[in-house]
Amino acid sequence: MKSVLIILLMLAGFSAFSQNSSFAWYFEGNKQLYRKNYDAAIEAYNKAIEMDENADYAYFNRGNAKFEQKQYKSARLDYNKTILMNDEYAEAYFGRGRCKIFMGDIEGGCKDLKIAKKMEFRPAIYEMNEHCEKHR
Repeated sequence: MKSVLIILLMLAGFSAFSQNSSFAWYFEGNKQLYRKNYDAAIEAYNKAIEMDENADYAYFNRGNAKFEQKQYKSARLDYNKTILMNDEYAEAYFGRGRCKIFMGDIEGGCKDLKIAKKMEFRPAIYEMNEHCEKHR
């Protein structure tokens, strides 16, 4: 009986911890992003970032939610932040490249897509084929 009580206390403590963690808010944001509830996703990612300002994964997915809302300038800033924290985040170069392209900076966007391609992020190839004929 004592061991069951200890396990219950541990689970209660873990549950309380997880509800107040950056990862919990990040996963909530992912759930909302998947459901296309972009405002709710952004709000959850904001909370994740408040709890851990180095949460590159939360900045990245917040950028994705903003991109889906066609907030390209704001999304680009989140991708920039992601890249500053982790310059090997191929998906962030891809996202930033797409933002630049949709904002009219084809050359800059294609440069970012080329970086993502060099990092073997395959979707960059398709995006380059569509937008970057002159910039290869």
